[in-house]
Amino acid sequence: MEEFEDVLLDHFGIRLIIGKGGMGERTRRALKKTGSVYTAFPGGAGVLAAEKIINVSQVYWLEELEMPEAVWILEVKEFGPLVVAMDSIGQSLYQRS
Repeated sequence: MEEFEDVLLDHFGIRLIIGKGGMGERTRRALKKTGSVYTAFPGGAGVLAAEKIINVSQVYWLEELEMPEAVWILEVKEFGPLVVAMDSIGQSLYQRS
């Protein structure tokens, strides 16, 4: 999704992305520009996430990108734990040593 994150952030006004892996420089710049953040679930916590989803209100590009890369609009309750991996001021856990 690295190739599309900046377009999605700009076009849809997304403020929070929940992902499962690292993003690069293009996403870091887009997050800073839009004041958004990229969060990640800790490894092995997928069941916790699934239990907190109340409703899937929309899914975009499911056929084109398939399940793991489609854009899912979720209604959740007490969702987490999430790690802020890339923040709105340009810091990234993926680029730190």
